[in-house]
Amino acid sequence: MNQTIQTTSIHKIGRTTYHVFSAAGTRKTETLEKKIERLIKKEIRETADKQLFSAE
Repeated sequence: MNQTIQTTSIHKIGRTTYHVFSAAGTRKTETLEKKIERLIKKEIRETADKQLFSAE
């Protein structure tokens, strides 16, 4: 039986709350801290893109 254990955690940074879902696997190499960092960077890029296009 191949069951994946999924973990949910909530992290609040400033006024933003992140709900992080992670699943352990045999081939996974990303830590929870790295996943949060990646999600924050993605959100910053998306926010910057939206502000750039709305300014034009």
